[in-house]
Amino acid sequence: MAIPNEFYLFREYSRAVKTYLQEKCFLTRYPKDKNVLVIYATPERAFSKYLYPIINSDQVQPIVSFHLSGIQYAQGENLLGFVKGYNYISSTLKTETYPPLLIYKLTYGITIRTIVMSDADILLYQILSTTSMNKKYWTMVDGQWMEMSSTEPRDETNLEPGEVQDRVIRYGMDLIIPRAYLPREYEERESIQEWEMEYQVGDVGDTLY
Repeated sequence: MAIPNEFYLFREYSRAVKTYLQEKCFLTRYPKDKNVLVIYATPERAFSKYLYPIINSDQVQPIVSFHLSGIQYAQGENLLGFVKGYNYISSTLKTETYPPLLIYKLTYGITIRTIVMSDADILLYQILSTTSMNKKYWTMVDGQWMEMSSTEPRDETNLEPGEVQDRVIRYGMDLIIPRAYLPREYEERESIQEWEMEYQVGDVGDTLY
């Protein structure tokens, strides 16, 4: 019978991206309870759930939606699969044996929707100025260093449905995380005892501890 090994893929990286967007994207001309809405959703879902009220002039809140659009194996950066690492846990007196982490490049698609161009300009500036190639955004995810940069913005207003194009400004861009890590299964064993370290060397009878 198979032993289930369950892990939520890159969920923690998605949370880090959402935290970044919530911290950096803010427009002072809107009240706090109606400020920039950051959601994890593809452009289509963002429209169906959050943008449809714009048609009826019910919602003017700026929206920044994002989703994980690309997962690419970091060729040349991953270690050999048979290499082992060891982690001694002093609290349990046990040792974990584990293979190296898997390294992937992640691409997050970002969609910015506002009612006026000036709001879009500010949001684009807030992202571009904090994720530039010469000073990337950084944080820690699961104890590992994470850095993130952005691509050039794209005017995507013409991708909106016809009845929305006259009411919404839409820009798209990508956020790139060059090194994201996935753990692999590990083995746990009891701590090494002193008698396990004792052995004879050659014929001279030396004992090492």
